[in-house]
Amino acid sequence: MSHFYRKLFYIAYVLFVIATNYSCNIINPSEPIPTYVRIDSFEFTGGGLTDIKCVTVYYNGDNIGSFDLPAVIPVVTSGSGGTLQVAPGILVNGRNERPAPYPFYKMAFLSLPEKPGEIINYTPKTGYYDSVVFTKISDFNSGITQFSKVGGTTTLRVVTDPTLVFEGAGSGAVYLNSAADSSIDSTIKSFPIKQGYSFLEFDYKTTAPFAIAIKANLGSLYSSSTTYLAGVLPNNKWQKFYLNLSGFTTNYPADTYHFFIKAALQDQTSGVLLIDNIKLVTF
Repeated sequence: MSHFYRKLFYIAYVLFVIATNYSCNIINPSEPIPTYVRIDSFEFTGGGLTDIKCVTVYYNGDNIGSFDLPAVIPVVTSGSGGTLQVAPGILVNGRNERPAPYPFYKMAFLSLPEKPGEIINYTPKTGYYDSVVFTKISDFNSGITQFSKVGGTTTLRVVTDPTLVFEGAGSGAVYLNSAADSSIDSTIKSFPIKQGYSFLEFDYKTTAPFAIAIKANLGSLYSSSTTYLAGVLPNNKWQKFYLNLSGFTTNYPADTYHFFIKAALQDQTSGVLLIDNIKLVTF
């Protein structure tokens, strides 16, 4: 190859390398380094047991995503920073595949500085919105369950043993002393439920599985069938349960509703259900 063609080939090669690198820089531009926010848990104001499992995070109003707690959340800040919005989330109906922001818990706000590559530890504060309306079903403190037996071999009763009571003067208990035992209890009173967001909250600890049901009172002579909305598995520590009623009340609008608790054993010879602070939560 002559000197002229070798020089021409070299120039063409250099131009090809420059063009290739330029194209790669266009296709793969340098990515900004995020600021990281670590959230382990929430601080809940107002007392009571909560079970916040996840967060949905927004930055300047844009949804970053949902994260199980504890979480380290990457946030690409803009300029000198912005506002991080953190919505506390719960397991809807106790199902791990359905975590969602809880509409009754306040969102937390953080003025986030721009610190690329650094981790900022943050404990958000939350509590119920001031507009939340609570309807007490039973806290068992008066010595009365507010439930009556409608089926099974045993029934819900009040216990006052401090080793069994979650808080206050009493808790509810269902004792299943043999494999054949079961219980179905209904609220004595019926309760109105507003359309829109509505949940039933309660605290529980149980060695026996149980289920929660609802029935709509559609008229003086007619009610819906008893519909079981969630089953609850045994759990050896006191825990909060959030039962979503919104779908049922939308499908069965009624003046009032009754709630049911059903307990039965599965491959067990005995079990005890403890329950407390049953309340309806709406706006």
